[in-house]
Amino acid sequence: MKKLNNVLIFLCSLASICIFVKDLNIGATDRFLGDLSMVFVLLIPKIVRWLFKIKITDAIEFVYVIFMILAQFIGSVVNLYNHTWWYDLFTHFLSGVLTTVLALVIMNWMKVYDDKNKWFNFIFMISFTLMIASFWEFMEFGSDLIMKTDVQHALDTGVADTMQDMLIAFLGSIIVAVKYVFENKKGLIKKIVSALK
Repeated sequence: MKKLNNVLIFLCSLASICIFVKDLNIGATDRFLGDLSMVFVLLIPKIVRWLFKIKITDAIEFVYVIFMILAQFIGSVVNLYNHTWWYDLFTHFLSGVLTTVLALVIMNWMKVYDDKNKWFNFIFMISFTLMIASFWEFMEFGSDLIMKTDVQHALDTGVADTMQDMLIAFLGSIIVAVKYVFENKKGLIKKIVSALK
């Protein structure tokens, strides 16, 4: 899986650089940051693993890379967010699902996971997802301030786009968390967590 991750990172980085060159040629300066940041964003798991000596499995890196390709590369760099109305909702829903599963993986890593305390786990999973969704919106807000863009669509929707993004991530989280609470010891969520840790 490590080789697959490296190939995906290389190909997506190469494509992002090519799109940057195209945007440079047509003078689309508002797209430069998104184009170039893709390379860094894809390397975050490797940087965190190396810098902080945190155990990030190849499986988790794979899920992260696939999500970033869907959300950042296809959504922002290829610009599907502006051409397909539901794509932003899809990626925020997917982020809610994935961060909820990641919350369980983190609890396992930190050795605080207790299968008998499902309601604490439920609250932690949802809280973790809402924290990540909030940070994501903070980054979009910061990007809008620094780059003088309107990623959050504040000019045409006010806070509606931001709230919709957070609510759809919350919905994805609730679905996974409720499934987790009511499944047996060999349920789907637990199998996924076992495969990722």
